[in-house]
Amino acid sequence: MQTVSNERGTVIVFVTLVIVFLLIMVGLGLDTGQLTYTRNQGQAAVDAAALAAVSALPSWDAAQVEKRAAGFNTTNTYVESGTNKIGSANVSYIEYDFDSNQIVNYSSNIATANGVRVALEGGTSITTPVFLTPLLNLFGISAAGTADVNVSAVAVIQSKPAIPIALWSSVCPNPDGKIEERQIKFQHPTKSGQGENSCWTTFLDCSSGASDIKALFQVSRTCSGHPIDGEIDIGTYICQNRGQVNSSLKEAADFFTKEAPDFPNRWWLVPVIGGGGNCDPQNPTKIVNWAKIRPKEFNDQGSPKWIRADVVCGEKLNREDIKTSLCFSHKLVREEKKGY
Repeated sequence: MQTVSNERGTVIVFVTLVIVFLLIMVGLGLDTGQLTYTRNQGQAAVDAAALAAVSALPSWDAAQVEKRAAGFNTTNTYVESGTNKIGSANVSYIEYDFDSNQIVNYSSNIATANGVRVALEGGTSITTPVFLTPLLNLFGISAAGTADVNVSAVAVIQSKPAIPIALWSSVCPNPDGKIEERQIKFQHPTKSGQGENSCWTTFLDCSSGASDIKALFQVSRTCSGHPIDGEIDIGTYICQNRGQVNSSLKEAADFFTKEAPDFPNRWWLVPVIGGGGNCDPQNPTKIVNWAKIRPKEFNDQGSPKWIRADVVCGEKLNREDIKTSLCFSHKLVREEKKGY
């Protein structure tokens, strides 16, 4: 007698395993998509919060920084945004080195910081449901029903120069950070070799004249209509200008003594250019250093005209420069040490 094997039970087992496998794959897909969505939504929120917060850093008021960080809470749409809002607990201060493009201190305070970090992590991380958990529990595998997603963003602030004065390197032979009194002497439009040591500058606009020089002083006061498109730093070639010395100097005197009455004895960031000898508007010259000036007296008689000022050479576009301008640029930076 021939024996016939019954394989129907095997098929049922196989189909069951395939269904379970498909459910696991679907669950993994749903969880991966949900986690990615949650992270993206949260990242957009902390990016915006960090950029808003760092814009208040020059106020040296932590309450203002935290208020701006929380400014988008009403429009945020990340998971738990209604109950897990960005607040003071999510804000911290960092120090960023623009030379190495690295965060060098995560434990700074507002008095020494040049950047703000906003993070939803740890106790304030974003909690999202895990869809695979019910299936795992069905098979007796204990699994958490939620997952924590950490997101953070760091924004840094840097002065954006606008004062239209460029010192020759002869003014700063020793960029040692010491305060020294100097006469900033401007070249006459039709004369040279009169002991001048500085030029007016219109930065990247080589076709400008006295009206543009004077307009830059107003830009420095209001930071509206800033003409510099792109970053300006050591190595950047900028345009010099003799300008109409009398009118330009009068505008400078009005700015430093009248237009900026809320900032007595304020320091202002200016570039130091290499070479010297001729303020040729068609011959851009490289920035070799930064200095800050504190104008004290103005002389529009004779040639050259001059501004007597305290000068500190060897400034860096890092932390202290925030106090030497009213115009700033902001950007997000990577957190390489944290793997972000």
